[in-house]
Formats: sequence, C-alpha cells, structure tokens
Amino acid sequence: IHLSMVLRAGRVVKFVCFYSLAWTSIFCGPKLLPRRTEIQRKGSVKVNPVFGWQPAPENNPCSWRESFAANSSCINFADDLGPPPEIESDWVPDVRMLNAMRQEGRDSEGRPWPPPLDEELCEPIGSDGGTYDDNKLLFDTIPLEVPHLLKQSSAAQILCMIYTVKENHATNVRAIRETWASACDGFLAFSNASDPRIPAISLAHEGEESYKNMWQKVRSIWKYVGTHYLEGFDFFFLGGEDMFVIPQNLKNYLGSLGDPENDHYVGRRIKGPLLVNHTYFNSGGAGYALSRGTLRKFAETGWNDTNCSPMARTSMEDVMMAQCLHNSFGIGLTDTRDSKLRERFHLYPPSRHFRWVPQKMEWYTRSTKEWPQQLKEKCCAPDSVSFHYIKNPTMMRHLHALLFDCRNKTGGLA
Repeated sequence: IHLSMVLRAGRVVKFVCFYSLAWTSIFCGPKLLPRRTEIQRKGSVKVNPVFGWQPAPENNPCSWRESFAANSSCINFADDLGPPPEIESDWVPDVRMLNAMRQEGRDSEGRPWPPPLDEELCEPIGSDGGTYDDNKLLFDTIPLEVPHLLKQSSAAQILCMIYTVKENHATNVRAIRETWASACDGFLAFSNASDPRIPAISLAHEGEESYKNMWQKVRSIWKYVGTHYLEGFDFFFLGGEDMFVIPQNLKNYLGSLGDPENDHYVGRRIKGPLLVNHTYFNSGGAGYALSRGTLRKFAETGWNDTNCSPMARTSMEDVMMAQCLHNSFGIGLTDTRDSKLRERFHLYPPSRHFRWVPQKMEWYTRSTKEWPQQLKEKCCAPDSVSFHYIKNPTMMRHLHALLFDCRNKTGGLA
C-alpha cells in the first residue's frame, strides 16, 4: 500500500493504510512521527532521543491467568527491555515524555501506545488465577468513575512518582509505564539505576539503598523534584511500585483543593502507634501528594531542617515526612473522604477493602478508628484514586483493563 509523506505544522507525517478483513475496507490515517521533545540542560536545549521508545511485545510463554500463580516466571520480561542507553552526567529526565506519547497514540515503530491490553485480562481473574474476582465485583458494584484519560480539563497538573529498584524495571515498573503512568501529566521512577526510556533516575542519598533507609531515599527524591520540577506542576504524588492509580480522579480531586501555592499534604490518614508518639501521617503505600507550596517549603528549608530528622535511618518515610511538615511548617493532614465518608486513597487492593471485616486488635482497625472504614460497596469512593499492595504486574494490568478496556455497549464493565 502506498505511503505518502507530507509536512504538517513543521512535523513529518507518514500516512499509513490498514486493510481490515472485518470491515472489508481500507483505512488510511496519519502516523505522526514522534516528537523530539525538548529538555532543558543548564541553559541549553537538547532533544529527547528515546521519545517513542517501547519494548517489543511481551514474549510471555504463559497465559495471563497463569501469571497469577505463586512464583510464576511468566511475568519476567527482563530480556525484552535490553540495556538502557547511556546518559550524561547532568541528565534531567523528561518527565512529560509518557504523557506526550499517549497524546501521539503510537510509539516510534508505529505500534499503538500505550499497548492494548489482551482481552483475557477482561475475564474474571482472582488473585490466585481462579475465576472468582472480587476486584471486578467491587468495580461493578460501586461503580468506580473512570474519566477519559485523554480528557483535557481544568484539573490540577500532577507529577506522579514511584520509588523502586532496577530489578523491578522489567516487571512492576513496566506494568505501570504501560497502564496508568502516561495519564499523569508527568511521570518519573526513582531507582538505583537510571534508564531514560522509563524514565527512571538513580539519586545519591545518605546511607545504603535498602528498605530500612527509605527516609533518606525519599528526602533526596523530594529535594530533587523541588529543584527541577517545582514550577512545572501543581501537585506532586509519590508512592511505591505496588500502587495502582486512577490519574484523572487524582487530578480532579487535587484540583478541587484550590490554590496549589497553599499548604496541602493529602493521602490516607493514619494514626501511628506509641512507637512514633502517635504521629498522624499519610500512608506512603497509598501514595501522598504535596502541593507546590508545600514542596517549595520542604525543598528550600525543610529537607535539611533539624525538625525533619535529616540524619535518621528508618523505613518509616511517611511518618518522617508528616513529622517534618508538622514540626517545621505547621502543615497537617486533610480529610480526603467524600461527602459520604468513603475513602479515596486505599491501603490495600480493591478486593481486600470490599471483603474486609473489622477486627478489634487488627493494626488497620486501630490506626484508622478516627475515620472508620466503611464496609462492602461503601468502602471506596466512586472517584477513588489509588490502591496499594498490587504486587503482581499482571494484576496491575488486570485492574487497568477492567476500568478502561473492558467496557461493554451499555457502559458497564464487561
């Protein structure tokens, strides 16, 4: 089929034609060659050479359902990524790359991007690979709101961030990259190895790279973000690689809080144990957001303030951040529930919240008793924004498919 080249708004456009057996017709449409997005470097401007990169389709020898089996090797696509390109010493990640790629709709090879999820992921699949799927049951029952991920609105501009390690680039991080990450206005992974294709960056910080030293890693993250991206976004959202996010709900909720120059620190509220002086904090697992005004205070003075325990070595980064913001700036928590007292930020997967039964001595019950968790379909706000403990990359894809790819003609979930 003939391919023709034209010039549109200063950009090369290649017309690609597809023949459809189902439609017995030919469709021709423009394939926009990837933008060479500009990146600032110490006063100069360089282009992003990895814009449009996407690994080859997964070489998965198993079905998606089989990927839920314990210790399954079906979800390890490390060979598909290949070695990352070298970066310059002053490299600053292009955090808007994934969102721009979503706007393009295709990668540099002309394949759809984000990559379409397999229809099998629309089937009822439980966490053990069985057919009882209480995640789907919850999504059907509430039902969750899922605004169009490309919809342009007056919602807040958000930079979504995760912390991870290089061993998970090909599994958990790739699943996030190919599902919800590009619906954020910006996305960046903080790892112990840099890879501009993700994008992921390794930052130096005090102490070793370990879970027991998470506070030092997170301190360096917030300092770096405040230095390089402060003026580009309204809110900054951070969590782990096992967090599933509905970005448009997050954008809409944060946008409802008002001026991002004001002090905002939002997430899922927890009352800590006596060990941390009953500190109130936002769970790091469910993700928490800082407004531009809050981040500015932390990056300029808070990150090294003695009230912020700059030399502490601890895994409790979420507790330390809460203490820092409260002790240095008097910034407290926000009640993020909706008008019916349903939570938006969730400490566990949808399935666990849906079937959760309070236990008097359970940590979760005691730590949230000031904001009692409602049960069954009342557990979760229709505009929920995050769920935690999504450890299996296939589950990340399954949840995303249920919400965004499995709609039937009546508008419900397939």
